[in-house]
Amino acid sequence: MAKIGVLGPGGVGGVLAARLGTAGHEVTVVATDRTAAEITARGLVLRAPDGESVTRPSARPWLAEPVDVLFVAVKATDLLPALQRVPAAVLGGATLVPLLNGVDHPKLLRALYPAARVVAASIAVEAVRHRPGVVEQLSGMADIGVADPEVARLLRAAGLTVAEHPDEVTVLWRKLTFLAPLALATTSANAPIGEVRESGALRALVDETAAAAATRSVVVDADAVEARLHAMPDTMQSSMLRDFRSGRPLELDAIAGPVLRALGVDKATATAAAVRAILDA
Repeated sequence: MAKIGVLGPGGVGGVLAARLGTAGHEVTVVATDRTAAEITARGLVLRAPDGESVTRPSARPWLAEPVDVLFVAVKATDLLPALQRVPAAVLGGATLVPLLNGVDHPKLLRALYPAARVVAASIAVEAVRHRPGVVEQLSGMADIGVADPEVARLLRAAGLTVAEHPDEVTVLWRKLTFLAPLALATTSANAPIGEVRESGALRALVDETAAAAATRSVVVDADAVEARLHAMPDTMQSSMLRDFRSGRPLELDAIAGPVLRALGVDKATATAAAVRAILDA
């Protein structure tokens, strides 16, 4: 049994905390005062296609005791404020697994937590937090990518689907080549994937993100990415679209920024157009 920490028990973090707790690990969630109090009082509720569970992780507003592994499951826009809840002296040499969107955060985490072992990972899961301590996994999809066999074994043992990759650059860019087209196409159109799937803009976004990945020597099959997007349920909404409709901050820099910086605005025209449409809405 491992000691697991989860920073940010929202949609993604709540699914992880619940699954790892059900698997028998000692789980601590680090959250706001309100969320920590709700989970302490009522437990962490996960509603999922395979049933509903209630686990009782320790819930705190800061990391007060060492853990073996800390998963960071906050939005990129919330990362720096959230990290104030994790003192470097307490984290020590733990394995730190960020599940953020984007490609630039591992460097920041290594600078802030030099003693920790940072293992970049990615996750694709359709999950929402309805209120503090109540999370719903909307579909059976919960696919994780990681470049570390120990973390992969931990997650597989909790019933999650894990793909191992050779390095963290591959992990992060392969997620981005799927996420960026999904997020930008749905949010710029203010519509779920079923309403934008046949648009030429979606394929252009896939091609641009694959080209950006190639600048980092990551080979991506654009046809396979497009096929995956076409296989998704028509009602699938990206998390960025849900944030957009709710008036929450958007992860535009984390998701579109790497493509624009890698290719330049002149070559990433579909990406730039999607960003402009979102900002002008």
